[in-house]
Amino acid sequence: MNFKGNFRKIQALDIGSLRSKVLSFRGIDLASNVHRQKSFAVHKDTMSIPLMFDEDFRHSNPTLQPEYKALAPELELIYSTIRAHFDADETARDLQIKNGDGYPIRTLLTRLSPGGEIMSHMDRNFSLTHCHRVHIPIQTHPDAVFTVGDETIHLPEGEAWEINNRRMHSVLNASPLPRIHLIIDWVIPGEPCCCAQSRHPETSCSPAACELTDWATEPCNCLQ
Repeated sequence: MNFKGNFRKIQALDIGSLRSKVLSFRGIDLASNVHRQKSFAVHKDTMSIPLMFDEDFRHSNPTLQPEYKALAPELELIYSTIRAHFDADETARDLQIKNGDGYPIRTLLTRLSPGGEIMSHMDRNFSLTHCHRVHIPIQTHPDAVFTVGDETIHLPEGEAWEINNRRMHSVLNASPLPRIHLIIDWVIPGEPCCCAQSRHPETSCSPAACELTDWATEPCNCLQ
């Protein structure tokens, strides 16, 4: 989702229980699903565990994966925090009154190897461009940095941050530790993309209406 800025901090979370469970996973667990690194070359240095995920990148009715159950109590608490964050926004609240409550459409754990990088890219397809991408570091290091647009920062452990995935973004893990993030894609039903007013003001967002902007090769500049 495009917004004014590169990063938005949501809040610090208590991830003690989640972190303990995640770090107890065997290495094979994080290598058990290779869809992300095989499908997207920029993620070649990552491994992932899909918790709530569909390969068709649908925008509703997400599928819980087998690994979800082990982390369900911790994830539900995090979802409650994210929900409260967006409920505090008047525009998001009005949209939900009209269209239904917000919901997570994807949740995954991703591990970036020591010395690894995620090359600069911009997220595309309808669901990725119409969701709020929230990162929560589970294990990280000051030398693991995230760049969005022209801004590079370190995201501390346990803090929830939304990133502007409609700008070019990249990650460098120059640390000796694997960088493990929980990524949650949050949907506000009926929320238009930033270019809806200029591209299709009389039509709700849909894969067909938004195709030209969703798959554009240049970063969205509607809010710049």
